[in-house]
Amino acid sequence: MSGAGSKRTFDIEPIGGYSLKESAGFIDAWHEAPSEGGEESVKSQGHLHLAYLTDGDWLSAGVCLTQDPSGTIHGTAYGDAPAAAVEKQTARILSLDVDGRAWPDVAKRDPVVARLQKMFPGFRPVNWSNAYEAAAWCLISSRVAMRQAQGVKERMCREMGRTVDIHGHRLYCFPGPEQLVQLERYSGLFGRKVEYLNSLGQAALAGALDTERLRAMPRSEALEKLKELHGIGEFGSQLVRLRALSAVDELPTSEPRLLQAIQNAYELADPPDIAGLEKLGEAWRPYRMWVAVSLRRTMAGGAGMMHSRAAG
Repeated sequence: MSGAGSKRTFDIEPIGGYSLKESAGFIDAWHEAPSEGGEESVKSQGHLHLAYLTDGDWLSAGVCLTQDPSGTIHGTAYGDAPAAAVEKQTARILSLDVDGRAWPDVAKRDPVVARLQKMFPGFRPVNWSNAYEAAAWCLISSRVAMRQAQGVKERMCREMGRTVDIHGHRLYCFPGPEQLVQLERYSGLFGRKVEYLNSLGQAALAGALDTERLRAMPRSEALEKLKELHGIGEFGSQLVRLRALSAVDELPTSEPRLLQAIQNAYELADPPDIAGLEKLGEAWRPYRMWVAVSLRRTMAGGAGMMHSRAAG
């Protein structure tokens, strides 16, 4: 890592195959315009911009990422957060803190996974920026269409969130917990959603949503902690566990659309039950979550719109 002042750089070496463009395509955030710095051959490949709040201290962070022909990821940090924190959190978001060298072996055991890997070459799931934002998404998106929920979330980012300027591209972070605790009403949030978001903000400020601490817990303990959050049930706790804590070798057991995707991909007469899912999943180890996300990508609506595309 190098640099000082407002512009700071770092490099990440993926362990195993990885495509930055696949990650960007997953969240529809690939930019063809040249990025700052680097050789022309690197700039012409395009780049990925992310903006998020850092773990725990909720500082605004932005990052511009490129990948060179050798596979190395080059990052430039923007915003208020220390570059070291941006580097670590970015690696977790892009699943680059995971050893992916055995991922091709799963394809050798399962022809469906082989087709998925050809369909999405170099893909690794893009995770939520942290447990706080993932839990907020669960509350916002409950009982509404995904695109409607995404619209509400992006308006919240624009109207309440802090901005990060990434070499002229302004992105908006999700509102911090100190803002959620003050929220009284918001267009598009009905029922008890505002109350639940107030409570989520309080929990985050109290340290109950420390992403790395939750990530280090055993599965059952982490799920129980997450279900203590008001409005977060079985589905929400699993979503946060798998897609914010990056539980690479675990399976979602409360997502019907995954079972439908499995029925389609494996040409089954009916969707599998949980026992059938777990049996199939044995061949997917140690990347069962990666396979599940890849399967969900094959269905209309993909695996979920997560990171804000709100930009100025």
